[in-house]
Amino acid sequence: LSIVDLDHGPVGNAITQTLLLQNQPSGHTRAVWQESNGRFHDSRDVSEWVRLNGWAALVINSNASQQLELALARTTDNYNPEDAMTLFVSSGHQPIIYSLMIEPTTETDLGLATNAFAVKMVQEIQSSNINIPASNDSPQKLAVLFTQPVSYRQVDVAPFTFSIAPVANLFGFLVGTLCIVGPMIGWKMALFPFYQRVRHRDLWLAVVALILAWSTLIGMYGALSTSAFRGPNYSKNALKYTVGRFFSLWGTITITLTAVALWLFSWYTMLAPELIGLASVCTILPNVVSTISIAELAPHFYRWMHALPYYNGAILHRYILSGAYPRLGANLGIILGEICAMSLVLGAVMYVRQLMVLRGISDAPGWIRGNLFFSSPIPYYKKNKKTDEEEEVTT
Repeated sequence: LSIVDLDHGPVGNAITQTLLLQNQPSGHTRAVWQESNGRFHDSRDVSEWVRLNGWAALVINSNASQQLELALARTTDNYNPEDAMTLFVSSGHQPIIYSLMIEPTTETDLGLATNAFAVKMVQEIQSSNINIPASNDSPQKLAVLFTQPVSYRQVDVAPFTFSIAPVANLFGFLVGTLCIVGPMIGWKMALFPFYQRVRHRDLWLAVVALILAWSTLIGMYGALSTSAFRGPNYSKNALKYTVGRFFSLWGTITITLTAVALWLFSWYTMLAPELIGLASVCTILPNVVSTISIAELAPHFYRWMHALPYYNGAILHRYILSGAYPRLGANLGIILGEICAMSLVLGAVMYVRQLMVLRGISDAPGWIRGNLFFSSPIPYYKKNKKTDEEEEVTT
């Protein structure tokens, strides 16, 4: 959390020092404050930086101390405590982190800082015997001036705070994946006769095209459902859900599901039926965790989550809807790279599977009987059967 002091006066110094004191070890994980003076020229620079890279930044506006002094001297009647500071936040960066860490920290620490400043101001007035000029203001207005001399106005530069925002992309990806898992198990068994009649290259390309087509269909439904669950008017600063964003979201969901589906079908093609469930859990569960966990704040060991399709698809999803944290090159590169890599892996797996079918040691569900390097013109499922003629002779 950044502190940008554009005031350079008593208000800026007091608020900055109070917030920095909140960084003392407290026994639990929390966001910390740091000074960022000299990096920004005005509030617009801070707002853009928070949208592109940051979590939140407090700007102590210029002339905040001067405006407070004028209000105390009763030379202005238009003083608003919220004009003293502006808090820029980006809920679209990661809504779970925002709701669990950023929002509680900013509310608590800024409340302490403003209250401490009010107490300090009153004590200085009492110790210095400063006389406040008389005015026609109501007692309530004077009370507000002394109890809350400074406050802040919050601006969400990349709003992503609709009702199901924390799990929106996870829910879409997970439901889409489950809609693909069932058909892929059926495809595994339906491909058995094609292994005996179709060339490996043609069969491989057909399966990749089939997975891409099915993911495209599911992606379309995901993009359509976003407009319903997101709500068109949940924030006045929210980006409009335009036709371009619809197709961008459609493409994001499609490539994310395609990468996961190729990964899963590579497992399904080679594994026996009793291992399909284990492979599905081991593939889907890390993707789910990468979407709802705080990978950015995790130890380096867990940074491998950055390579998972769900993680990169979630960042793209939030960027399309809020404009926060753009990492298009990295996210698209990782997902498309995984699609290419898993397509090649699937091609190798299908080659081995076809070889096993042709050698008669694997059946339609994927049960394997025999050795991969054993070749027999009589498949295992015919080897122990007696012909009708042999049964007649025996009788």
